[in-house]
Amino acid sequence: MRHRDAIALHTCPLLLRIGLAATFLWFGIPKFETITFTGENAATLVNLGIGRATVVGEDAAEQAEPSRDEEPADGGDDATAPGAEEQPDTDQQPADQPAGDEPAEQPDEDGVQPAEDPDQPDQSDVAPPESEPRAEPAADAPAEPDPDEEANVLVESEPLVAEPGVQYEVRAKAAEHITIMLSRAGHPYPQIFAWVAVFTETIGAGLLLIGLFSRVWGLGLAVAMGYAFALATLPEIQDAMGPGPGGLIAFLQALRAVDPSVQSGAFFQLMLFLAAWCIFIGGPGASSLDYLLFRSRRTPD
Repeated sequence: MRHRDAIALHTCPLLLRIGLAATFLWFGIPKFETITFTGENAATLVNLGIGRATVVGEDAAEQAEPSRDEEPADGGDDATAPGAEEQPDTDQQPADQPAGDEPAEQPDEDGVQPAEDPDQPDQSDVAPPESEPRAEPAADAPAEPDPDEEANVLVESEPLVAEPGVQYEVRAKAAEHITIMLSRAGHPYPQIFAWVAVFTETIGAGLLLIGLFSRVWGLGLAVAMGYAFALATLPEIQDAMGPGPGGLIAFLQALRAVDPSVQSGAFFQLMLFLAAWCIFIGGPGASSLDYLLFRSRRTPD
Protein backbone atom coordinates (compact mmCIF):
# COMPACT_ATOMS: atom_id res chain seq x y z
CA MET A 1 0.00 0.00 0.00
CA ARG A 2 1.33 3.37 -0.97
CA HIS A 3 1.93 6.05 1.64
CA ARG A 4 -0.79 8.38 0.44
CA ASP A 5 -3.31 5.55 0.41
CA ALA A 6 -2.48 4.74 4.01
CA ILE A 7 -2.91 8.38 5.01
CA ALA A 8 -6.29 8.56 3.29
CA LEU A 9 -7.40 5.29 4.83
CA HIS A 10 -6.57 6.33 8.39
CA THR A 11 -7.34 10.07 8.20
CA CYS A 12 -10.96 9.79 7.03
CA PRO A 13 -12.11 7.74 10.08
CA LEU A 14 -10.31 10.20 12.37
CA LEU A 15 -12.13 13.16 10.81
CA LEU A 16 -15.46 11.35 11.06
CA ARG A 17 -14.84 10.61 14.74
CA ILE A 18 -13.93 14.23 15.47
CA GLY A 19 -17.04 15.52 13.69
CA LEU A 20 -19.37 13.05 15.42
CA ALA A 21 -17.87 13.69 18.86
CA ALA A 22 -18.06 17.48 18.53
CA THR A 23 -21.67 17.39 17.30
CA PHE A 24 -23.06 14.99 19.87
CA LEU A 25 -21.22 16.60 22.78
CA TRP A 26 -22.42 20.05 21.73
CA PHE A 27 -26.07 18.98 21.69
CA GLY A 28 -25.85 16.36 24.45
CA ILE A 29 -24.31 18.22 27.38
CA PRO A 30 -27.10 20.89 27.62
CA LYS A 31 -29.64 18.09 28.10
CA PHE A 32 -28.43 17.74 31.69
CA GLU A 33 -29.56 21.28 32.53
CA THR A 34 -32.77 21.87 34.52
CA ILE A 35 -35.44 23.81 32.64
CA THR A 36 -39.15 24.62 33.03
CA PHE A 37 -41.74 22.75 31.00
CA THR A 38 -45.16 24.31 30.35
CA GLY A 39 -48.33 23.48 28.45
CA GLU A 40 -48.87 20.00 27.07
CA ASN A 41 -45.27 18.97 27.78
CA ALA A 42 -45.74 19.78 31.47
CA ALA A 43 -49.01 17.82 31.57
CA THR A 44 -47.26 14.81 30.02
CA LEU A 45 -44.53 14.92 32.66
CA VAL A 46 -47.16 15.22 35.41
CA ASN A 47 -48.88 12.07 34.12
CA LEU A 48 -45.51 10.29 34.11
CA GLY A 49 -44.65 11.53 37.61
CA ILE A 50 -41.43 13.23 36.49
CA GLY A 51 -40.00 16.42 37.95
CA ARG A 52 -41.39 18.95 40.41
CA ALA A 53 -44.79 20.17 39.26
CA THR A 54 -46.48 23.43 40.26
CA VAL A 55 -50.04 24.46 39.50
CA VAL A 56 -50.33 27.85 37.84
CA GLY A 57 -53.12 29.78 36.18
CA GLU A 58 -56.13 31.59 37.56
CA ASP A 59 -55.40 30.85 41.22
CA ALA A 60 -51.89 32.23 40.97
CA ALA A 61 -53.16 35.30 39.10
CA GLU A 62 -55.77 36.02 41.76
CA GLN A 63 -53.13 35.76 44.47
CA ALA A 64 -50.79 38.07 42.60
CA GLU A 65 -53.40 40.82 41.94
CA PRO A 66 -54.43 43.02 44.88
CA SER A 67 -58.06 42.82 45.92
CA ARG A 68 -60.27 45.66 44.80
CA ASP A 69 -62.38 45.40 47.95
CA GLU A 70 -59.44 46.35 50.15
CA GLU A 71 -59.60 49.93 51.34
CA PRO A 72 -56.54 52.18 51.14
CA ALA A 73 -54.43 52.44 54.23
CA ASP A 74 -54.61 56.25 54.34
CA GLY A 75 -58.38 56.50 54.46
CA GLY A 76 -61.30 54.48 55.80
CA ASP A 77 -64.07 54.52 58.34
CA ASP A 78 -61.68 55.53 61.11
CA ALA A 79 -60.59 58.69 59.31
CA THR A 80 -62.16 61.87 60.58
CA ALA A 81 -64.43 63.52 58.03
CA PRO A 82 -63.70 67.17 57.29
CA GLY A 83 -65.84 69.52 59.32
CA ALA A 84 -66.66 66.95 61.98
CA GLU A 85 -66.10 68.07 65.55
CA GLU A 86 -64.02 65.98 67.87
CA GLN A 87 -66.01 64.55 70.76
CA PRO A 88 -64.45 64.81 74.18
CA ASP A 89 -63.29 61.59 75.73
CA THR A 90 -65.42 60.97 78.78
CA ASP A 91 -63.13 58.22 80.00
CA GLN A 92 -60.16 60.53 80.26
CA GLN A 93 -58.97 61.11 83.80
CA PRO A 94 -58.45 64.59 85.19
CA ALA A 95 -55.05 66.08 84.78
CA ASP A 96 -54.50 66.51 88.54
CA GLN A 97 -55.11 62.84 89.29
CA PRO A 98 -52.24 60.43 88.55
CA ALA A 99 -52.96 57.63 86.14
CA GLY A 100 -53.58 54.24 87.66
CA ASP A 101 -54.42 55.54 91.21
CA GLU A 102 -57.81 54.80 92.72
CA PRO A 103 -59.99 57.82 93.35
CA ALA A 104 -59.81 59.07 96.92
CA GLU A 105 -62.86 58.62 99.12
CA GLN A 106 -64.86 61.79 99.34
CA PRO A 107 -66.01 62.92 102.78
CA ASP A 108 -69.71 63.29 103.45
CA GLU A 109 -71.45 66.57 103.94
CA ASP A 110 -70.50 66.79 107.65
CA GLY A 111 -66.81 66.33 106.86
CA VAL A 112 -66.58 62.87 108.44
CA GLN A 113 -64.67 60.18 106.62
CA PRO A 114 -66.64 56.94 106.15
CA ALA A 115 -65.48 54.18 108.46
CA GLU A 116 -63.91 51.10 107.00
CA ASP A 117 -65.75 47.82 107.34
CA PRO A 118 -63.74 45.56 109.71
CA ASP A 119 -65.20 42.40 108.13
CA GLN A 120 -63.93 43.32 104.67
CA PRO A 121 -60.42 41.91 104.04
CA ASP A 122 -57.64 44.18 103.11
CA GLN A 123 -57.10 44.15 99.34
CA SER A 124 -53.38 44.40 99.79
CA ASP A 125 -53.30 41.11 101.74
CA VAL A 126 -55.21 39.14 99.11
CA ALA A 127 -52.88 37.21 96.81
CA PRO A 128 -53.63 37.51 93.12
CA PRO A 129 -54.94 34.33 91.48
CA GLU A 130 -52.23 32.19 90.00
CA SER A 131 -52.38 31.80 86.23
CA GLU A 132 -52.53 28.27 84.89
CA PRO A 133 -49.28 27.08 83.29
CA ARG A 134 -49.39 27.02 79.51
CA ALA A 135 -48.95 23.63 77.89
CA GLU A 136 -45.74 23.54 75.89
CA PRO A 137 -45.53 21.33 72.79
CA ALA A 138 -43.46 18.22 73.10
CA ALA A 139 -39.95 18.46 71.74
CA ASP A 140 -40.34 15.35 69.60
CA ALA A 141 -43.69 16.37 68.17
CA PRO A 142 -43.53 16.72 64.34
CA ALA A 143 -43.94 20.20 62.95
CA GLU A 144 -47.22 20.83 61.20
CA PRO A 145 -46.83 21.47 57.45
CA ASP A 146 -47.66 24.88 56.14
CA PRO A 147 -50.80 24.53 53.97
CA ASP A 148 -50.09 27.77 52.11
CA GLU A 149 -46.62 26.59 51.09
CA GLU A 150 -47.77 23.20 49.80
CA ALA A 151 -51.03 24.35 48.25
CA ASN A 152 -49.76 24.58 44.68
CA VAL A 153 -46.92 22.02 44.81
CA LEU A 154 -47.65 18.47 43.76
CA VAL A 155 -45.94 15.61 45.57
CA GLU A 156 -43.56 13.74 43.30
CA SER A 157 -43.98 10.34 44.94
CA GLU A 158 -47.74 10.12 44.45
CA PRO A 159 -49.17 9.02 41.10
CA LEU A 160 -50.75 12.06 39.53
CA VAL A 161 -53.06 12.66 36.63
CA ALA A 162 -53.10 16.05 34.93
CA GLU A 163 -56.53 17.59 35.24
CA PRO A 164 -57.98 19.18 32.08
CA GLY A 165 -58.00 22.95 32.12
CA VAL A 166 -55.27 23.20 34.76
CA GLN A 167 -51.96 24.77 33.81
CA TYR A 168 -48.77 23.22 35.15
CA GLU A 169 -45.11 24.14 35.31
CA VAL A 170 -42.61 21.32 35.75
CA ARG A 171 -38.94 21.71 36.61
CA ALA A 172 -36.99 18.82 35.07
CA LYS A 173 -33.93 18.03 33.00
CA ALA A 174 -33.90 19.08 29.36
CA ALA A 175 -33.43 15.41 28.44
CA GLU A 176 -37.08 14.85 29.34
CA HIS A 177 -37.93 16.24 25.89
CA ILE A 178 -36.91 12.82 24.60
CA THR A 179 -39.06 11.20 27.29
CA ILE A 180 -42.06 13.19 26.09
CA MET A 181 -41.53 12.15 22.47
CA LEU A 182 -41.14 8.49 23.41
CA SER A 183 -44.22 8.62 25.62
CA ARG A 184 -46.40 10.15 22.90
CA ALA A 185 -45.15 7.51 20.46
CA GLY A 186 -46.32 4.79 22.87
CA HIS A 187 -42.81 3.54 23.64
CA PRO A 188 -42.54 1.50 26.87
CA TYR A 189 -40.33 2.86 29.64
CA PRO A 190 -39.84 6.24 27.95
CA GLN A 191 -37.69 7.81 30.66
CA ILE A 192 -35.26 4.88 30.80
CA PHE A 193 -34.72 4.83 27.04
CA ALA A 194 -34.44 8.62 26.95
CA TRP A 195 -31.56 8.62 29.42
CA VAL A 196 -29.92 5.71 27.59
CA ALA A 197 -29.95 7.87 24.46
CA VAL A 198 -28.52 10.87 26.35
CA PHE A 199 -25.65 8.86 27.84
CA THR A 200 -24.96 7.33 24.45
CA GLU A 201 -24.69 10.79 22.93
CA THR A 202 -22.36 12.16 25.62
CA ILE A 203 -20.27 9.29 26.95
CA GLY A 204 -20.27 7.52 23.61
CA ALA A 205 -19.16 10.65 21.79
CA GLY A 206 -16.33 11.22 24.27
CA LEU A 207 -15.03 7.67 23.90
CA LEU A 208 -15.48 7.83 20.15
CA LEU A 209 -13.19 10.85 20.06
CA ILE A 210 -10.30 8.89 21.55
CA GLY A 211 -11.25 5.78 19.60
CA LEU A 212 -12.17 3.38 22.42
CA PHE A 213 -14.86 0.79 21.60
CA SER A 214 -15.55 2.83 18.50
CA ARG A 215 -17.68 0.29 16.67
CA VAL A 216 -20.01 -0.10 19.66
CA TRP A 217 -20.53 3.66 20.00
CA GLY A 218 -20.85 4.08 16.26
CA LEU A 219 -23.74 1.63 16.22
CA GLY A 220 -25.32 3.29 19.27
CA LEU A 221 -25.15 6.78 17.71
CA ALA A 222 -26.58 5.47 14.44
CA VAL A 223 -29.54 3.95 16.30
CA ALA A 224 -30.02 7.19 18.26
CA MET A 225 -30.16 9.22 15.04
CA GLY A 226 -32.62 6.76 13.55
CA TYR A 227 -34.91 7.18 16.56
CA ALA A 228 -34.53 10.96 16.44
CA PHE A 229 -35.58 11.02 12.80
CA ALA A 230 -38.53 8.68 13.41
CA LEU A 231 -39.81 10.63 16.43
CA ALA A 232 -39.15 14.26 15.53
CA THR A 233 -38.92 14.64 11.75
CA LEU A 234 -40.88 11.82 10.17
CA PRO A 235 -44.28 12.75 11.74
CA GLU A 236 -44.12 16.25 10.23
CA ILE A 237 -43.26 14.84 6.80
CA GLN A 238 -46.13 12.35 7.08
CA ASP A 239 -48.54 15.16 7.95
CA ALA A 240 -47.43 16.99 4.80
CA MET A 241 -47.95 13.85 2.70
CA GLY A 242 -51.62 13.60 3.62
CA PRO A 243 -53.85 10.56 3.14
CA GLY A 244 -52.78 9.99 -0.48
CA PRO A 245 -50.61 7.15 -1.77
CA GLY A 246 -47.13 6.89 -0.32
CA GLY A 247 -43.83 6.09 -1.92
CA LEU A 248 -40.47 7.70 -2.37
CA ILE A 249 -41.78 10.37 -4.76
CA ALA A 250 -44.54 11.39 -2.37
CA PHE A 251 -42.05 11.42 0.50
CA LEU A 252 -39.66 13.73 -1.33
CA GLN A 253 -42.50 16.04 -2.38
CA ALA A 254 -43.70 16.24 1.22
CA LEU A 255 -40.14 16.89 2.40
CA ARG A 256 -39.91 19.83 0.01
CA ALA A 257 -43.29 21.14 1.21
CA VAL A 258 -42.43 21.23 4.92
CA ASP A 259 -40.71 24.09 6.74
CA PRO A 260 -37.04 24.66 5.77
CA SER A 261 -35.96 24.03 9.35
CA VAL A 262 -37.52 20.57 9.17
CA GLN A 263 -35.69 19.91 5.89
CA SER A 264 -32.36 20.96 7.42
CA GLY A 265 -32.99 18.78 10.47
CA ALA A 266 -33.82 15.77 8.29
CA PHE A 267 -30.60 16.01 6.26
CA PHE A 268 -28.56 16.75 9.39
CA GLN A 269 -29.86 13.58 11.03
CA LEU A 270 -29.21 11.63 7.83
CA MET A 271 -25.57 12.75 7.67
CA LEU A 272 -24.96 11.87 11.32
CA PHE A 273 -26.57 8.49 10.81
CA LEU A 274 -24.35 7.72 7.80
CA ALA A 275 -21.17 8.92 9.55
CA ALA A 276 -21.85 6.79 12.63
CA TRP A 277 -22.67 3.81 10.39
CA CYS A 278 -19.34 4.22 8.59
CA ILE A 279 -17.48 4.05 11.91
CA PHE A 280 -19.40 0.90 12.80
CA ILE A 281 -18.57 -0.79 9.50
CA GLY A 282 -15.08 0.52 8.70
CA GLY A 283 -13.64 0.94 12.18
CA PRO A 284 -11.94 3.91 13.83
CA GLY A 285 -8.69 3.85 11.86
CA ALA A 286 -5.10 3.72 13.04
CA SER A 287 -5.32 6.92 15.12
CA SER A 288 -7.35 5.29 17.89
CA LEU A 289 -6.97 3.32 21.08
CA ASP A 290 -8.78 0.41 19.49
CA TYR A 291 -5.99 0.09 16.92
CA LEU A 292 -3.34 0.13 19.64
CA LEU A 293 -5.12 -2.27 21.98
CA PHE A 294 -6.99 -4.70 19.78
CA ARG A 295 -5.10 -4.87 16.49
CA SER A 296 -4.08 -8.30 15.31
CA ARG A 297 -0.40 -9.01 15.70
CA ARG A 298 0.89 -11.07 12.83
CA THR A 299 3.67 -13.47 13.57
CA PRO A 300 6.54 -13.60 11.10
CA ASP A 301 6.75 -16.66 8.87
